[in-house]
Amino acid sequence: MQINVLKFGGTSMADHKTWKQVLQIIQKYEWPVVVVSATARTTRQLVEAAHLASKGKLDEALEISKSIQERHHKIVEDFLDENPHGKNKLIKDSCEKNTAAKISKLNKLLTYTERQNKLTPQMKDAIAAMGEQISSYLLAQCGLALDMMTQHIEARKLIKTDAEYGKANPNRLLINQHCGSLETVLDSGFTPIIGGFYGEAPDKTITTLGFEGSDYSASLIGGAVGAETIEIWTDVSGVYTGDPRFIPEAKPLSEMSYFEATEMAYFGAKVLHPSTLKPAQERNIPVLVKNMFNPEDSGTRIVRESENDLDVLALSFKENIATVTISAYETVMGYSFLTRVFSVLEKHRLAVDAVNTTEASVTIALTDEEILDELSKELIEVGTVRIEKNKGLLTLIGCSLYAANDLVEKIFSVLGETKTDMISFTKEKRILNIVVNEAELVKVAKKLHTKLF
Repeated sequence: MQINVLKFGGTSMADHKTWKQVLQIIQKYEWPVVVVSATARTTRQLVEAAHLASKGKLDEALEISKSIQERHHKIVEDFLDENPHGKNKLIKDSCEKNTAAKISKLNKLLTYTERQNKLTPQMKDAIAAMGEQISSYLLAQCGLALDMMTQHIEARKLIKTDAEYGKANPNRLLINQHCGSLETVLDSGFTPIIGGFYGEAPDKTITTLGFEGSDYSASLIGGAVGAETIEIWTDVSGVYTGDPRFIPEAKPLSEMSYFEATEMAYFGAKVLHPSTLKPAQERNIPVLVKNMFNPEDSGTRIVRESENDLDVLALSFKENIATVTISAYETVMGYSFLTRVFSVLEKHRLAVDAVNTTEASVTIALTDEEILDELSKELIEVGTVRIEKNKGLLTLIGCSLYAANDLVEKIFSVLGETKTDMISFTKEKRILNIVVNEAELVKVAKKLHTKLF
């Protein structure tokens, strides 16, 4: 049995017409396992409703809940109207009943949040995961109107995690055990439809895998079932040399390595969740990034080893960056100073995007979060602290060592008089990071892309 795991998200779950395209793509596979995200905008709306409820604005939160219910009703209604079938009344009733039950649960969670006057990470996850719970059930039901044997599978039965709400860590052993049931479903002729992004903690509460975590769900399932491929279906034809939303002349890459794709995702590329490729890499499963609106496009193939002769493979960028510079007090020894700095970062599980060090000071670039103020209070015990916000991070992936001098010359000719806060290069990873003011980030990224590609 050669299983293909297909993930659909974002614009591919926008309306009844895209749902039809999704189902038509699924029909082309013999043994597909399907993972879907929430419908477009739903997760953001759910999080917004949660925050409104925590601030005592329950009426506004419930209005959002009502709009989500109405939007899903319309998608199903329009889908069934355009795809007549003898079972459509049963399908519609089933969809309305399921959605009503989910919205009722959502409203209870919002009401509880308002009473508590705060939004806990656990409650935020329970609310945010509602989108995938609704969309996966409804899409499976709509498949029946096309005479497909689609079957909804509750993701909580498969994706087991720890209780790190907001960015839960998967329990790979349990996931592998539970995903064995998918082969039984496939053997029976059914196509499993599963909501991505969320899972279940040991105490049976809902957790999420982080924003855009549906990719990660697909990869975890693909690794567990030993899939032939894991396919990420999106609205672009693969991974590009730059973000095509900001850089129209960016081109899709035909192939790249797991490492290169992971680094691109980590440093801001929106096509993949940064953790997506770990399970695929362990099982050496190719990951394909394809365009659902142009399914015949080859897209990008992500594999263990990829050969290219480019000076730079791709450019990505991140907004909302802060630089933190810690300078050691005279009484602190160099080795002790660095150890203490990084132990504070480890304590808060903060990922550092770029770093420059000397014996007596260290500058780190990281995502600007509320925790920075608390971080600075702890770091003040180590040395003086200076935080600069409103920064952006430019990252060049796959820099050729053979063309290093030429590359540096091109980069600095583009930067010109642009204020650069930090430059770091990692030889082993072939990654060059540049920190600039956020206001200039996109402009510099466009110029760099034009010069390098």
